[in-house]
Amino acid sequence: MLQGFIMSGSQYDDKEADVIIILGAGLYGEIPSNILTSRLDAGVEYLRTHNDVTIVVSGGQGNGETISEAEAMRRYLVRRGVSESSILKEEKSTSTRENLSFSAAMLEETGRTPENTQIAIVTNEFHLFRAKRVADTMGFAAGGIPAKTPYLSSRILYQCREAVALLNDVLFSSAH
Repeated sequence: MLQGFIMSGSQYDDKEADVIIILGAGLYGEIPSNILTSRLDAGVEYLRTHNDVTIVVSGGQGNGETISEAEAMRRYLVRRGVSESSILKEEKSTSTRENLSFSAAMLEETGRTPENTQIAIVTNEFHLFRAKRVADTMGFAAGGIPAKTPYLSSRILYQCREAVALLNDVLFSSAH
């Protein structure tokens, strides 16, 4: 049943976004992991046809990472022609809930609220349902831009991991 929910929420929402939030994933030192690269590439693809969008790159610095995920994402996007002035960095988060909470606070500082801003979350298809669900609990009716997960073995692993994370989120969401 959990897999059904995860798969049902893994589709592209055909909504125009004012802001996209690209959620972090791991780095190898300063290099984005394959999962993170797929998210960044999905964001770049969206920006090809939506060039007046603000981008929030969201991710702190984890173990074995020499810079924040947000900084690595900013560098990646700029190398692919994204204007640095359109990128906001959220560098404190360590979870999906923190990604979205800290990003929302940053956006509110610039006058953007859930009422006046259409947000789309960029993450892998296995993660999109839960990310949008978390955003919904925070008052955002966020759309989603799914990134293709590289390698079948990764898809299977992360799909199973996500089911556990979703169950944890449902059972303990008041504790987050």
